[in-house]
Amino acid sequence: MKLFNVKRLNPGDKKEVEAEERIENLNFNVFKLNNRPKTPKEQTLIICCFSEFGCEMVGAMYCIPRILRENPGKYVIIVGWYGREYLYRHLADEFWELKEEHMWLREYARAFHNESRNIAKIEKKLTQFGRVVDSKWLGRVAVGAKCNSCNNLWVQITKAKKCIKCESEDISQSLFGDVAHYKPTAKKIPSPSQEKMEKAKSYLGENPVGIFARARKCYGRNLQPEFYVNLIKLLEDKGCSPIWLGEKQTTLPCPVKHIFDFSRTLESRDLELTLAIVKQLKFTIQFWTASSRLSAIMGTPYIIFESPDQIWGNGQEGYRLNLCTFGDKKMVICHYLNVFNDNKAGLDLAAKSIEEVEQGNYEDLFGLLESDNAAQHMKNNNRERIGG
Repeated sequence: MKLFNVKRLNPGDKKEVEAEERIENLNFNVFKLNNRPKTPKEQTLIICCFSEFGCEMVGAMYCIPRILRENPGKYVIIVGWYGREYLYRHLADEFWELKEEHMWLREYARAFHNESRNIAKIEKKLTQFGRVVDSKWLGRVAVGAKCNSCNNLWVQITKAKKCIKCESEDISQSLFGDVAHYKPTAKKIPSPSQEKMEKAKSYLGENPVGIFARARKCYGRNLQPEFYVNLIKLLEDKGCSPIWLGEKQTTLPCPVKHIFDFSRTLESRDLELTLAIVKQLKFTIQFWTASSRLSAIMGTPYIIFESPDQIWGNGQEGYRLNLCTFGDKKMVICHYLNVFNDNKAGLDLAAKSIEEVEQGNYEDLFGLLESDNAAQHMKNNNRERIGG
């Protein structure tokens, strides 16, 4: 086995990342999405989307459509993760998906970009087929303001008043710099077909509720299986029928045998079917994970546990949630370690959030923080900045 000798630390626990295996031959499954004939290399645009899932959704609805508007008439090939064909079907002429055997490379995704040396090799080799827009560039679209006078591009996630180079006020704001302006322009993911909606019903019980259980190595923030055992009991005691959802590479296996673990089925690779399931749920619940995007884009109510800093502080999750949510959301603002170290208190918060959602109350819920007032103050000072 050949390895890339590059030492990196996980952003979460700061442990050294395992050495990355060098893949000599990376192959794709190719989907031709329409009858348009291929064009010469000079007229072909290749967009790479090897991002984290939460950023993939932002990319699909905002960043890629913007790139396409700036490159009219190009033959478009989107290259990305396994199981994403439905996400890009309405945007591209072809979709090339990385085969499932290589999905472990997702652990090297960092927001929009990817630190995998294998992915870097892919993006470089793709230049033989056309002009390549790499994954990192999608991030530049999200956080980069552009001067329309001198074409200067710089990172700014607040609203820019003038160009930092020529001082022109003719500015195209970054996506995160003006969420309220850009959200109405979203190129939404199409709703699942009626056929998929009917098939999805066969997986659902009475009062169906979705659970997403994070299991990522990179950032940590994973809760114990025992926490989810008790969460399932809580939901069942309320008359709900839980279904276990997610992508198997980053999802904890369901710890309760009688609960249907859709994440481990072959059908879970069908994103359209997954969205059809999510669209018919009462709500979903998740903890420190971007899986909430599935509910958000389908307009399904969801409960998300997140830290105040990620929503209103130095993190970018607040921007992403506001850009992708087209229905009701219930944010439970608390610290991960406080829930990890006190499962009972975390479950009490979950129970309260579920009860409030059932009553139609989607106000933010604060708990297990050093100071609820400090978090509320952070919200009041930054709510407009992040677009909602």
